[in-house]
Amino acid sequence: MNCPYCNHWNIPGADTCENCRQDLAELDHPQASSKVEASMMESTLAKLNLKPTCIVTPDTKVGEVVAILQERKFGCALVGDVSNIVGIFSERDVLIRLADRYEESINLPISEFMTLNPEMLDINTPIAYALNRMSIGDFRHLPITKNGQLEGIISLRAMLSFLSEWYPDLIKSKMEPA
Repeated sequence: MNCPYCNHWNIPGADTCENCRQDLAELDHPQASSKVEASMMESTLAKLNLKPTCIVTPDTKVGEVVAILQERKFGCALVGDVSNIVGIFSERDVLIRLADRYEESINLPISEFMTLNPEMLDINTPIAYALNRMSIGDFRHLPITKNGQLEGIISLRAMLSFLSEWYPDLIKSKMEPA
């Protein structure tokens, strides 16, 4: 999409122009090209089964957080408190940020390794938008709120599982040879 202010080309769906920073949100309204896309644009995160959250304080030791994630079989922990989430620490952070120095880091605070200010979405957000945010942000977990209060967390795996249950014919047709 070309920006009407500076004529810079931006990817479809961009909220602001990459060049001049003008607001483009109201100019580009995506259109569904299939029943599945239409359904995902209409269905909200409220249809998904949110997982309970694991919340730790910023000074919790890395080793403790990893042990909690293993014990509870959670993919991530939120950092802060229910009313003020300041970070997120995931199994991916263990692999990327701690892989070669885990032993020397187990007694350090999780705040040194967490991702700051994780994006959170409201439970009434369309599923398509949530998937887009996860793709663009390159993250696999999203804290979900309801009326500004933390409600739970959703993982990319749970979203894909939901889609495969709701749209089995789509999945089946994509897997069959032509």
